[in-house]
Amino acid sequence: MPEEKKRKCTYDPLIELMSYYKGKIDTDEVIKKKRVISIEDKLKHRIIDGDKVGIESDLDEALKKYDALNIINEILLGGMKVVGVLFGSGQMQLPFVLQSAECMKAAVKHLEPFIDKVEGESSKGTLILATVKGDVHDIGKNLVDIILTNNGYNVINLGIKCPIETMLFAYDEQKADAIGMSGLLVKSTAIMKDNLELMNQRNYDVPVILGGAALTKRYVEGDLRKIFKGDVYYANDAFDGLKYIEEILDFKKKGEKPDLKIYSDPRNQTKETGVDISDDKDTKSKQTVSEEANTHRTITKSTISTNAPIPTPPFFGSKIVDSISLENVYAYINETALFKGGWKVFKDKSKSDNTYKELLKKEIYPKFEELKLKAESEKLFVPKLIYGYFPCQSDVDDLIILKPKIVDEEYLHSKWNNIQPTELNKSIKADAFEEWHRFKFPRQKSEKHLCISDFFKLKDSGLIDVVAFQIVTVGEDATTYSQKLFEENKYQEYLYFHGFSVETAEALAEYWHKIIRKELNIQSKDSEDIKKLFQQGYQGSRYSFGYPACPNLEDNKQLFEILKPERIGITLTEEFQMVPEQSTNAIILHHPEARYFFIR
Repeated sequence: MPEEKKRKCTYDPLIELMSYYKGKIDTDEVIKKKRVISIEDKLKHRIIDGDKVGIESDLDEALKKYDALNIINEILLGGMKVVGVLFGSGQMQLPFVLQSAECMKAAVKHLEPFIDKVEGESSKGTLILATVKGDVHDIGKNLVDIILTNNGYNVINLGIKCPIETMLFAYDEQKADAIGMSGLLVKSTAIMKDNLELMNQRNYDVPVILGGAALTKRYVEGDLRKIFKGDVYYANDAFDGLKYIEEILDFKKKGEKPDLKIYSDPRNQTKETGVDISDDKDTKSKQTVSEEANTHRTITKSTISTNAPIPTPPFFGSKIVDSISLENVYAYINETALFKGGWKVFKDKSKSDNTYKELLKKEIYPKFEELKLKAESEKLFVPKLIYGYFPCQSDVDDLIILKPKIVDEEYLHSKWNNIQPTELNKSIKADAFEEWHRFKFPRQKSEKHLCISDFFKLKDSGLIDVVAFQIVTVGEDATTYSQKLFEENKYQEYLYFHGFSVETAEALAEYWHKIIRKELNIQSKDSEDIKKLFQQGYQGSRYSFGYPACPNLEDNKQLFEILKPERIGITLTEEFQMVPEQSTNAIILHHPEARYFFIR
């Protein structure tokens, strides 16, 4: 027939593999059809499915036809390429990507004895990878390590809190192709900038890949690309890191330099010309700038009510709590934050709600329950906290923490038994206290002009207010166990446990904040639905240092001087981050108008 003559029969291995794989995550059942397929496709399917059980026999069969390096480079890495495509298109969730990486690792380990030195270097290229100085977070960096290593690259992972001098030494020693820097907090983005400026001074024309939660495309490919003499790339996820290292090596092989454009934010372009005006110093008249400056100077307070009642705390000073039921803590785990934020399990737009619910039911919730039992039975979490209530007053943008006059240091770091909170602002007068610490909080330059100090009684009022502080942890063993899983190449378990441990620390903070509201007798506005508590369904607010409303990590130093959390095994790095990583702190406000806000 004429129509049949027009048809063309084509075979695309990538399409075939994706077609085979489609539906695996949706149903959580790998349909293993007993059909005759080539050993090449069989091994690729194993990588895509993350099926490492019995892979050795398939590899031995493949060794009869190919040498070990060809199996890795031509067959197994072909499977990992499909994994990358599936992840990028949203058809594969991160935990299953890591399951594929585990399978790849097991395959390479089996093949290593068969790789002769004469066959040449098996690595495609070398990346120096580290979390920047002062930053203790390593999950993002380690995910990049996993993806690149299992795609044939050599990764020199220098760990956390890494100074630029160590990175550059490793770069020279290893004759590496690029440097990757990671960091979680805003402070780390500033350190990345400092690192690039130092590299400029030392004439290092090195490709640099930057990644981390606080980074943006505009900052990296706009601001940092402008100042750095070498090439700088913004990696939004681990597979971006893979994409860029491939690009870097491709240009290196050709002996060419990439033509990297400076990012131009569309919001800063004129409609008529499309020209970026973000750096045009003349676009605002001096009069306008002057008016803005004068406006900022006159706004020293928001419209927050000054008449909020002052609750009576059960004590002043601080105390340690180290007998905490994990069952109570687990009840406050934010499942949405854990599944989507920690485990990166999202609903693909092309899939139905029922498909996503089925994934949660069959894969995610069982793993969640398994981890709860494991952490408790193996004592991987040891929840502890230190908290307290302190008299305070505000002074414009400052919050002044008060202490009793003429007392010793030991008394200050316990319950202040000689002062009864019920007598505050009655028989106890302001002159019974003196300034102990002063937190200088930033104020919004626009919007509502909020500042944390606004939620407390002014010093000029003569009234003494109350502030609560807390620091919580699930212990160092959680960090140790996470690292053990990573080193043992148990990548999927590493992702699951690390995210679970961090979110359990957050749950402990949420749980104890509820206790504090009860002790302050302001719990009447608490939502009965725990999920609504995660959206501030209660009176007051809890702010952690280093985050939007109080972004200065240096404030952790004063908090440590007030609570002395070293007593429960928590320390502070030179960049003011807490160790162990599975720890969190907060300043807790009782004011009914207190809500989260940003300092931009």
